[in-house]
Amino acid sequence: MAETRGNNGKKDNIYIGVLASLGVILVIVAVMYFMEHRDNKRYISEITIEKINLENELKSLSQDYDSLQTNNDTLNVQLKMEQEKISELLERMKVFRNNSYFEINKYKRELGTLKGVLRDYIVQIDSLNTRNQLLTAENARVKKQINWVKDRNIKLEESTESMKEVISKAATLSLTDLYCTPINRKGKEVKKISKTEKLVTNFTLQKNVTASTGVKEIFVRISRPDEVVLGNPENLLFDFENTKLSYSAKREIEYEGQQLDVAIFWDNDGSLVEGEYKIDVFAEGNHIGSSKFILK
Repeated sequence: MAETRGNNGKKDNIYIGVLASLGVILVIVAVMYFMEHRDNKRYISEITIEKINLENELKSLSQDYDSLQTNNDTLNVQLKMEQEKISELLERMKVFRNNSYFEINKYKRELGTLKGVLRDYIVQIDSLNTRNQLLTAENARVKKQINWVKDRNIKLEESTESMKEVISKAATLSLTDLYCTPINRKGKEVKKISKTEKLVTNFTLQKNVTASTGVKEIFVRISRPDEVVLGNPENLLFDFENTKLSYSAKREIEYEGQQLDVAIFWDNDGSLVEGEYKIDVFAEGNHIGSSKFILK
């Protein structure tokens, strides 16, 4: 009997040891689960904060792009393209569900690229502003010269009527490098009518210290192969040689007697056809240039 009780006691001790070991294991597993759960929540929280910070930086960057102002049409088109990239990146981040630092770092690199581009544009615009300040100073000097020329011309006109015609021709605006390019909505040149968003007419007004300065209206008349003129939305007309002509687009420019690059845009209204087109440019009642181009 004593031996039986001894054996039962040993078994009880074994059961108690096993249960104690299981209890310790369960406690360890519970602690590990709690720590992993806590670390995972902290990890997700950190990524969420990173995402919010990135979104705020992108919004701030978009405002920085909005604040950039320039009269350069090419730069304006490029700035608009960069703002579209920011909007696209913000939209992508709205549906971002992969909570990983790999994705976060990828967005950070794209943000860094956009910031670098912004710095380049700031340098370009500062350079343009500096150049404009120099041009303003130059224009003041040129205005004095123009006033002197005008005074001299008045005296010459009083002495001979023929001189009036000479001076009038000398004061007429003239242009070079006239061409027309089809572009898409991103401002890139295209070759097909179906992809054409606008036609942009580019030319350079020549330096002319005898021409009058100030605001001038430039009219562009684009004729299709069938001689139909591409119209403007309001179907407005302009005066030319005692008659009124339709025009495709116009632009007001500030002319100070110096060489000036001009770009005038016509929005595609669906009336383009294939063939050879003619461009005619008018200013101050004068036909100052013409050229041709082909659309396919």
